[in-house]
Amino acid sequence: MLCDGAERLNRCFVEQIPLTGHLGLAITAYDGHCLRMDAPLAPNLNDKGTAFAGSIASLATFAGWALITLLVEERLGLAEVAVYRSEISYRRPIDGDFYALCRMPEETGLATFWQTLKQTGKGRLELAVIVSQGDEERVRFKGAYAVCLV
Repeated sequence: MLCDGAERLNRCFVEQIPLTGHLGLAITAYDGHCLRMDAPLAPNLNDKGTAFAGSIASLATFAGWALITLLVEERLGLAEVAVYRSEISYRRPIDGDFYALCRMPEETGLATFWQTLKQTGKGRLELAVIVSQGDEERVRFKGAYAVCLV
């Protein structure tokens, strides 16, 4: 069962970001440190019968965005979050349903982020996302996110 915040983000995706509905993206697990977002292959196919690179990049970007949004809201309240830089490495094709896992960095490395965010209302954080099919890693993504408290 998902927390209220994750359920709210799933609704927000469909209502405010139509692309997520078309791609079938949904948060399926969140434990306060790690977020999983799933995507079905069928609406994300390319001309080669594998997952479209743009769909994979969207899934990874949204997974990072969702994780930092939920964590900031839980600690400090509503926030605006945007990705401002990303890097992606496609290691193997994806030919089945797939998912992204994003884990919060170790708390010791986050002290400056949380302190800056509390003091100035703004902060920046880099997150790593792994996109897998089954239990095999297929894509690596790094995203840098800007956060602004509302």
